[in-house]
Amino acid sequence: MKFSRLAAVLTAGATAVNAAFPGDIVQYWVDQSGALVNNTIIGGLQSAPSSWYTAIVQGAVYQAAVSSKRESLAFQQLAVSHAAHNAILFVFHGTRNYGNTDAALRAVIPQIGLDPSSREGKRATEIGRAAARKVAEARADDGIHDFVDYTFGPKNPGVYQSTPGGAAYPDNPQARFVRLFAGLGDVTRFRLPAPPKTNSKQYEQDVLYVKAQGALGSTVRTPFDTETAYFWRESSISGWNRFAHSVVGNKLATKVVESAKFYAQLNYALANAGIASWDNKFLHSGWRPVTAIQYPGVYLQSGQSVTDPAWTPLLRPTPSHPDYPSTHSTYGGAAAAVIRAFNRGSDVISATLSSNVTIDNVGVITRSYTNLTVAVLENSASRVFGGIHFRFAGSAGIELGDKVARATLKVFDDNWDDF
Repeated sequence: MKFSRLAAVLTAGATAVNAAFPGDIVQYWVDQSGALVNNTIIGGLQSAPSSWYTAIVQGAVYQAAVSSKRESLAFQQLAVSHAAHNAILFVFHGTRNYGNTDAALRAVIPQIGLDPSSREGKRATEIGRAAARKVAEARADDGIHDFVDYTFGPKNPGVYQSTPGGAAYPDNPQARFVRLFAGLGDVTRFRLPAPPKTNSKQYEQDVLYVKAQGALGSTVRTPFDTETAYFWRESSISGWNRFAHSVVGNKLATKVVESAKFYAQLNYALANAGIASWDNKFLHSGWRPVTAIQYPGVYLQSGQSVTDPAWTPLLRPTPSHPDYPSTHSTYGGAAAAVIRAFNRGSDVISATLSSNVTIDNVGVITRSYTNLTVAVLENSASRVFGGIHFRFAGSAGIELGDKVARATLKVFDDNWDDF
């Protein structure tokens, strides 16, 4: 009788200890943070700050996971959740996102099953909060908040100018000076050669191509390519994290440290790629297709006029920052490098996802991919079909993102906590 009662107590205790959130808790918080950069809650974040933000969140998550790695699964999940919650609010402090992030934590705690008021629950909570504090303190003076003014160059062919419907000044000129994650060093090591000159043969080919393919009322763009522009319209940060979810699946659901490491690697690489892209953008200050096509003078090598003052891109307005390189493409190249490393160097994948932003009365588009490089090239081409980037900006971006991501992976294990 005593043995039976003892067995019942032990069984009940084991159930309480082993109860945990049934999915991948890291992916859960990646999605919660990703919603904030995709225009779905508070208006979204601009390109470079969006990757900086998710790197901070995933850095805190990985710190909490490492600090709690010897604890139960539920303990790790609770620690990670508090780290993500507080890291999100470090970025969005003082905004109405408090309620949304609180709701996300409130919703997942019962599924984790560890009582937050218990001794172990309190310890897990403090580990998570400490992780978020550590990252927040490390990034408090990294340059993202600094004011950096911008002076437009002369209104000559090739020189960036503000675009129709865009902001008066380009977005975030300070982003090129932000400290790289994982101690990657001087961003200038990732500088690209100058883009093609406006009087070169390649430039002429590319401006005529985007003029035809990227116009709002294009008669040559195929329906598939139009859908490509809309499908990849989503923020690269939330989009490539969701793409990674589809590749990784639920494989790491009970391996919190491994999952946290993968998503920290992914988002560190994205953040570093975004900073490197911004460094190149403001170094070269190349104009956007809409400016090139609406320009009133003749500048092409052949002497042909490309001028069309009424030309409008499919994706509008054109983002308010220079063309070269395409940061959308840079993010794709970076994400692919990290996913490829996780996939043991193989491009062969199985990923299916649906578009997360619908505009122009276009419904949800669902696509499946079996090859990572195909997805990266399609992501890059989407900005040309959308009329907002030149092809050469896309190819340069893919190359840059791949280089930055591989450099990030190389130093990650030694420097991951160099936030």
